[in-house]
Amino acid sequence: GFHARVRATGSLFGNPPHDIWRFRDYTGAREGIDVTGSYGTDMFRGSYSAGGWHSDGYREQDRQDHWQTGGKAEWRAAPGTVVTGAGSWASDQYQVPLRWCVRGRCDDRGQAYQPFRIDTSGLGSHTRSDKGYLTASLDRAPSPRVALHARASWLRTHFVDFQPGNDDAGVANRVGAELRGNLSPTSGQDVTVGAEGARSDVTSDIFGNHSQTELAAYGESERGVGPAQLTAGARIDYLAVDGGSLSAVVSPRVGGVLPTARATWRVSIGRGFRAPSLAERFVSTTVSGLTVIPNPSLTPETAWSFELGNATRWSGALRSDVALFWTEAYDLIEPHVDTTLAQIQFRNVARARLVGLDLALGASPLTPQLTTSLAYTFLYSRDLALDSALAFRPTHLLTLTADYHWRAFGVGGDFRYSSRFERVELYPDDPRVDAEVLDLRASWEQGPLAARVLVTNALDYIYNLVPRTLAPVRTLSVTLTWTY
Repeated sequence: GFHARVRATGSLFGNPPHDIWRFRDYTGAREGIDVTGSYGTDMFRGSYSAGGWHSDGYREQDRQDHWQTGGKAEWRAAPGTVVTGAGSWASDQYQVPLRWCVRGRCDDRGQAYQPFRIDTSGLGSHTRSDKGYLTASLDRAPSPRVALHARASWLRTHFVDFQPGNDDAGVANRVGAELRGNLSPTSGQDVTVGAEGARSDVTSDIFGNHSQTELAAYGESERGVGPAQLTAGARIDYLAVDGGSLSAVVSPRVGGVLPTARATWRVSIGRGFRAPSLAERFVSTTVSGLTVIPNPSLTPETAWSFELGNATRWSGALRSDVALFWTEAYDLIEPHVDTTLAQIQFRNVARARLVGLDLALGASPLTPQLTTSLAYTFLYSRDLALDSALAFRPTHLLTLTADYHWRAFGVGGDFRYSSRFERVELYPDDPRVDAEVLDLRASWEQGPLAARVLVTNALDYIYNLVPRTLAPVRTLSVTLTWTY
């Protein structure tokens, strides 16, 4: 049958909490609408959506326009055979605020910094970015023990950065394909094998003209041994840049899951791999007075990771999940800032270590209509070569959530805490603060109509996670949805 949805959203941004920080004489807003329609039968189904939004932004030079459209079609050509095709396109036109203003770099009104205003060197900066994506897949199950999957995709991006005296532009493509088979050779055993490949190319005055080829083969087997489920597998990746020789990285992984009467234990150890992107290797531009220089000698980053976890349901109203993790990273790709030369370059960190704890608790105290949760992460991260903390990694992350539902109504909130960064790049002497953000929400749903009110950063906490870049301020949003 036919189904449809129309969703409209309107938002208001909070004004600066101090008059001396005001940068405009009106309240900024954001408004948007999207429409989705779908139709399906036993043999065919398809959907199409389109929408867009405009934002005034919450700071100086922060206007944005966004347009998007996408569709998906599915054809059940025969029993056990499904052909799927999908495509999407998005266009963004947005101003670029870059960094906030410090004393002497704008109309600072006698302040050491103006977080809502920008450095005058970046006035007029804006970007147009267009992205398109096409994919097609074939899924076939010739027997109950065999399932096959084939996929092909194409991603294309085009951007133009308009900057004072230094415009940049680029076009990039990524074409990929994958073949995968899921087999059940014996009862209680599942095997997955496959191969995938991708070719990326870029033509840009920032990145130059370059290409990158990636090939991979992988296999994994899962088998029950008594009450436990054991998994073992490996993946080998091949990488070639600009048609050069292939470099290979092997990534094995083993793991196990053991259920008990009330809990489930899990353990895994494996090697990970990430190839540097063309942007990280070959970027050459100027941002906020800093020159970003290329590093063609970047090597892939690899890591060995270990995790031990336990998920327990203590009662119908209380559950927990806790995990210990340890990662030894080699050749980690990080931006390096040289303040003396005013340069930024992506480099490999010889060795890094990340150790920590993930804890999640969920409870429905007093009544099933009330749900609460706590999520906490402790992270110890070190650059072992420099014997210092990795930049931009908080030691503590905490999220508290509560929601209450009564008939057609719902209310809830989230509180997020992030400890101050121990180490940052670019402006290491700037003051750093913890992030403490409260979000509140309310909802109503009746038949085909629904309404949602959301207040993000309700306390209007002023902070930044990116150097000299103001994080989002208090924002009131109302969303109305009609569904058929």
